[in-house]
Amino acid sequence: MRRSIPFVFLLIFLEASAMSFFNPTKTCVFSAVKAQLTMNGEPLKNATVIRRWEWQELREEKTQTDENGFFELPAVFESSLSRMLPVELVIAQGLYVVVDGEEKKFWSNSKREPEENVEFNGRPISLVCELTNEMRINRDFGSRMNTLCTWEK
Repeated sequence: MRRSIPFVFLLIFLEASAMSFFNPTKTCVFSAVKAQLTMNGEPLKNATVIRRWEWQELREEKTQTDENGFFELPAVFESSLSRMLPVELVIAQGLYVVVDGEEKKFWSNSKREPEENVEFNGRPISLVCELTNEMRINRDFGSRMNTLCTWEK
């Protein structure tokens, strides 16, 4: 019985869990995103949206906007033993849209905390992005964010 106790704790530690207490290597590399894209005030219909992040390596996923310019992407989690080391966490994040065959960046950030929704101090990422706006730097949420979007306050 005494020998099985460490084994049980090891299983709990390795079990994929939503709580970082049980899986300290689990990291939210990009929180869920919900946004509407517009160009000249009109919804950007059926456009390809690319979400990229770089932590251990560069990764990406794509989706399409709907007829009203809306898209949603779920949160992305990754695990790494490097989280157990005393190193600074920095995850590069970017959102892009393909317009007339060219990629246009509309949001970028450096995520520095492993929890979900820390990009906006605990609030979900919910954006409205007018693609003709100028890119601007925002420091309201800790790290330096470059965006042409507005968000729910």
